Amino acid sequence: MFLTRSPCIRAVRMASTLVGRSGREYIRDKILKHNPKRPDLNVYLARSENRNFVLKRVSDSIFEQSVELRLEFPHTRHLRLHIDDNEAERVLIYEYFSDNLLSLVKNNPSLSISARKWILRELGHSLKEFHAKNWIHIDVKPDNVMIDYSRDEHGQPKPKRVMLGDLDCSLKLKGNKLLRLPEGMKLGNVMWRSPEAQTGQGIGKASDVFSYGLVCLFTTTGVETLHPDFEQLKRESIEPELEIMGRLISFFGPVPEELVTHVQNDDWGKIMMVISESTMDGSPTGPGRFETWEEKDFPNLDSEAKRMLLRMTNLDPSKRSTMEEVLEDSWWNV
Repeated sequence: MFLTRSPCIRAVRMASTLVGRSGREYIRDKILKHNPKRPDLNVYLARSENRNFVLKRVSDSIFEQSVELRLEFPHTRHLRLHIDDNEAERVLIYEYFSDNLLSLVKNNPSLSISARKWILRELGHSLKEFHAKNWIHIDVKPDNVMIDYSRDEHGQPKPKRVMLGDLDCSLKLKGNKLLRLPEGMKLGNVMWRSPEAQTGQGIGKASDVFSYGLVCLFTTTGVETLHPDFEQLKRESIEPELEIMGRLISFFGPVPEELVTHVQNDDWGKIMMVISESTMDGSPTGPGRFETWEEKDFPNLDSEAKRMLLRMTNLDPSKRSTMEEVLEDSWWNV
C-alpha cells in the first residue's frame, strides 16, 4: 500500500469556496505552506462559521489512507486526523492549531520545564496510541507536533492541546515485519531520523521511539544539536544522512553489532563501523558523548533527564524502550 502511492494529483485549482462531505462551506484564505514546484499542493487557511481550518489537497492514495485512519482511530484526541473532506477534489480539512512545537520552543526560551514535559507526555500518548494498532509514523519531528495554548499571568505559554500531525508517511506494519525501502529511498526528516532510518532499512516502532527521544532532547533543552549547515554540506558534497549519522554515533555510540545486523546492508554496515571507530572519544562531531553533556550548556539536562533520554536513543533498536515503558518512567514526575 505505502510504497505504491502515486504523487500524481489532478492539476486543478482549488476553488475559493469548498464544500466538505459534512455540508459545511469553507472559504479559502491565505497560503499556509507554499509549494513552488506544485502550486496545486499549496496548503491553505480557510474560514467557516467564524473558525479557522486548514485545507490540504493530497494524492488518491493518501486520501484513501486518511479515510482508513479515521475509521481506525475514530475517537482519538492525540492524532491530528482530518475532520472533513471533499472526495471529488481530494481535499482534506483539518482543525487549525495556533502553533507547532518547533516554533513554540524556539520563540519561548523561558518556557517552563513543566510545560515542556506536559507537551512531551501528550506527544508520547499520541505515539503509544498509534503503535498500539501497529502503525508507525516515520516522520516524528517538532514541526509535526501541533499545539494550542493560552498565556498565563506572566505571559508564558500554557499549552492546552497537543496532537501529532502529518500522518502522510505513516504505515501499518504487518505483524513484526519491518519496513525496508528500495535502495536510495528515504522517508522522514533527516535531522530527526533514527540511525536505521538514515539507511532506509529496518524501520519500525523503535525508529519512532528514537525520533521521539530526539524531539524530547530538543524540547527539554531548547538546543538544536542535529541542525547542520546544509549549504556547506552541499558545497563539500557531503550527504546529509552521513553527517547526521556521524553526529548520532558520536553522541550515542559506539555502534553495536546489533545495529549492523538489524540494518542488513553491507555498505551501511561498513560506513557505520568506520564512523564509530573515528568517534570513539565522542569527537570530532559536535559536543562529544551524550553522557558528558552538562546542564550549563543544555538547560534542564540533569542526570534524570539523561537517563530517560538514553532509554530511547540506544543505537540498538531492540534495546530501546517502548512508548508504554517511556510513559511509565519516573522522570515525568520529577
